[in-house]
Amino acid sequence: MNQPAKNGLLAASLALAGVLSHALPHPMGVSTVGAIGMVAAAYLPRRLMLVPVFVTVLLVDAMNGFYSALAMSFVYTGHLFAAVAARPALRRIGFTPVAFAAVASAVVFYLISNITPMAMGFYPNTVEGWIACYVAGLPFLLKGALANAIYGGAAFGIIALTGVFDADRFAAAKRH
Repeated sequence: MNQPAKNGLLAASLALAGVLSHALPHPMGVSTVGAIGMVAAAYLPRRLMLVPVFVTVLLVDAMNGFYSALAMSFVYTGHLFAAVAARPALRRIGFTPVAFAAVASAVVFYLISNITPMAMGFYPNTVEGWIACYVAGLPFLLKGALANAIYGGAAFGIIALTGVFDADRFAAAKRH
């Protein structure tokens, strides 16, 4: 199988894993989307890196029901930028880079997605309102970082143990 086909298969597999994982019961704020973005950032070329994240979120929303376009725009943007934020940390795969990517991804998603309640008028547009909004979101930041670390760590661990991807794969992904 040539490299573009392998990349397409990986992108589709990640999106499928993301959608299927959301069919399982899980606590609010504990999602595999961050881990999907981390694996995509590590192993897919830039032009494909965001596809599994976007497809996962879109299909999960299609199954569960769409919501406010304003809210969706911040949530989708947060997920996409979180994957982008993970990429630099994952130039090398190991415990520390994966842990850093898990936290960076969660923080970026938190910072962007927490604009949603402000934009929708749930908090006053004051310094106190912004502080209250972001403080209220802290439990979700912690759950997101934990989910990224657990699911991302498991994914990278399985990849390392099975030898599914070799070191040349990321080198090829970086060039594109």
